[in-house]
Amino acid sequence: MNVARLGNKYLAETEPWKVIKTDEDRVRTILNISLQIAANIEILIEPFLPFTADKLMKMLNYGGHQWEDAGKVNLLHRGHQLNEPVLLFEKIEDEEVQAQIDKLNKSKSDNLLTTAEVAPAKENIQFEQFGAIDIRVATIIAAEKVEKTKKLLKLTVDTGIDQRTVVSGIAEFFKPEDIVGQQVSLVVNLAPREIKGILSQGMILMSENSEGKLTFVAPVANHGNGSVIR
Repeated sequence: MNVARLGNKYLAETEPWKVIKTDEDRVRTILNISLQIAANIEILIEPFLPFTADKLMKMLNYGGHQWEDAGKVNLLHRGHQLNEPVLLFEKIEDEEVQAQIDKLNKSKSDNLLTTAEVAPAKENIQFEQFGAIDIRVATIIAAEKVEKTKKLLKLTVDTGIDQRTVVSGIAEFFKPEDIVGQQVSLVVNLAPREIKGILSQGMILMSENSEGKLTFVAPVANHGNGSVIR
């Protein structure tokens, strides 16, 4: 990079595009020195930017170099024929840069989720214990916040068996108006219990990721209320 900066500074200071009007011989010297710098850059970047080095080598019509040749001022000899120049790098617009940044951030986020610490499994239960749990597809038909709480919603759900009230701690993640019509998985035979003065009859199953965000565990396709989840 320092050699490249040197070459850029040299061209900017000598301004051959202006000198050509008064001193062609001086311009020949300037271009010769600039090309010798470019040939040195080709050697130096090859281990790090091999494809760019190859493009530069083809433009300079120069090959067979050795690492030890770097630093020489006569890599290109008098009368050496150059090839047609091409752009080494294309300009990258800000939108494309941002798109790549967004892509990297998403990949980073996905990797964090993938490598996040997972809670260990609970102790084994017998099949009969699992079989005793009655999980059904249900639909939320009404929802409202529970007064004087931040986390609780009072839900009215249609289980296909009946309509009942369930209190669920999901208010931090869902607005009441947004979840009306949402199908859910509901444990229908959980013993009722009173929460903040409201009798809750069942439990809605939720998935919680490593960041604590909740998502409904629900059928992928619409199922009738009361459908048994096995």
